Amino acid sequence: MTMMVQTSTDEVPELLERIERRRASGLDRYDEWWEGVYRIVTGPSPEHGEFVIAFGAALVPLVHARGLALSAPLNVGVDKYDAKVPDLGIFRRDTLRTSPAFVETAELVVEVLSPGERAGEKLSFYAGRNVKEYLEVDLSARSVRLLARRDATWVAIDRSDVIDLTVDDVLALLPH
Repeated sequence: MTMMVQTSTDEVPELLERIERRRASGLDRYDEWWEGVYRIVTGPSPEHGEFVIAFGAALVPLVHARGLALSAPLNVGVDKYDAKVPDLGIFRRDTLRTSPAFVETAELVVEVLSPGERAGEKLSFYAGRNVKEYLEVDLSARSVRLLARRDATWVAIDRSDVIDLTVDDVLALLPH
């Protein structure tokens, strides 16, 4: 069952207090801001988390070989306005920060779809943030999609330009 409630803190002032309690207790780790709209996001399923850990471990040497950094998760965007939290993010250590915990952009983001999440839902955000590559993993469909920004569009690619990684490499890591 999917439920969506959208309101302002002017209409329901106790929401601002709830958001602050989530932040103070660390429950906001995966929450996102979509152009000023706060989205409460729960943590991933155990299978989702297990894949992220295994995939992240496989990425470490590839990321370090290119002199880049890896974070799981990574805050991309502007806190409290427009920010997404991909499961994994590869970025340059000198990437501009919009605040201490948020980067302006990333070289590559990894989104492992949660049940009910729409494929490609965050692509326009990542394009607007000049993210170079987007890797989407759908565990239930056992599918992987790697996209790169070419001019003003996303195009499917088989091999990353950011790190030494192919779609087949990722498919091989999917749980059976």
